[in-house]
Amino acid sequence: MSGPLQDCDPRQLGAFRLSERVSESPEGVVYLARDADGRQVSVAVLSHGAAADPAARDRFTAAVAKGTGVPGAPRVLASSAPGGSVAWVATPADGDGGGARAAAFLRPVGVGGARAAGTPAYAPYWSGAGGPGATRWGWPPRGRGAAAADPDAHRGVVVGLLMLIVLFLVLLVLLYLWLSDVREEAGSQQSPADPESSGSPSPSPQPSPSPQPSESGENGSPDPGSSGEPTTGPSDIPSVPLDERDFTGVPVDPSDPSSLT
Repeated sequence: MSGPLQDCDPRQLGAFRLSERVSESPEGVVYLARDADGRQVSVAVLSHGAAADPAARDRFTAAVAKGTGVPGAPRVLASSAPGGSVAWVATPADGDGGGARAAAFLRPVGVGGARAAGTPAYAPYWSGAGGPGATRWGWPPRGRGAAAADPDAHRGVVVGLLMLIVLFLVLLVLLYLWLSDVREEAGSQQSPADPESSGSPSPSPQPSPSPQPSESGENGSPDPGSSGEPTTGPSDIPSVPLDERDFTGVPVDPSDPSSLT
C-alpha cells in the first residue's frame, strides 16, 4: 500500500526523484519516482539485510542484468553499479502494475523454489532487517548502458549554478566600479574650482605712495617761473571792499596839495 516517504527513505537515486512508497517486503522497498522529464518511474531498493548478504545481492544483480527468475521482466531504465553501497533498479511505471513494476526484481532475492509437502518454511536470516539499504541522499554511480544511471543527469543543474556564480561576480565588479565613480564625483565637487569660490579673501593691492612736492630750498633746480629777485608773499591782512561814497573828501593823490583843499 502506497504512503509518504519516511525518514529512513532516500530522496534521490540516480536521476530519479522519489515521491512516495508503493510497497515494502523483507527483500526491499518499492518507490514511485520521477525522472528529469517528469515521467513516473518505479524504483526498487534492496533492504539493509538483503544488501548485506552477498548471495542475495548476487541474485538481485542477476535478475536485473539477465532477468534471471523474473518472467516477463520489465524494461530496465537504470540501476546501481555492481558493488555499490546501494542496490536499486528503475523501470517505467506505465502499464499494468504502475509504480509496483520494479518489485518483480525483488522476488528472486529471497530463497525461491517450491518446497516439499510437510517441510517447514523458513525466512532468510536478514528478513528482519527491513528498510531500504540507502542513505537519505543517493547520487548516480558512474557506469555505462542500462546498468547505471546517467552520470550527466545533473549537468544542467551544475552549469546553471556556475552561471549564477559568474553573474553574481560580474554584478559585484560593476557595483564596485559604480561606487568608485560616485566617490570621485563627490570629491571633485568638494574641492574649490577657482580661487574666487574659496572662503579666504584675496589681498587687496596696496596703493603706491605719490611723490611729495619738494620745497624750493631743498630742490637744487631753480623754478622756471622764478627770477633772481626775492618775491614778496601775500599779506595776511584781510581786504575789505569799499564803496565810492567812502572816497568823498579823501584826496585821490596825497602828493597833490590842491586836492587837500
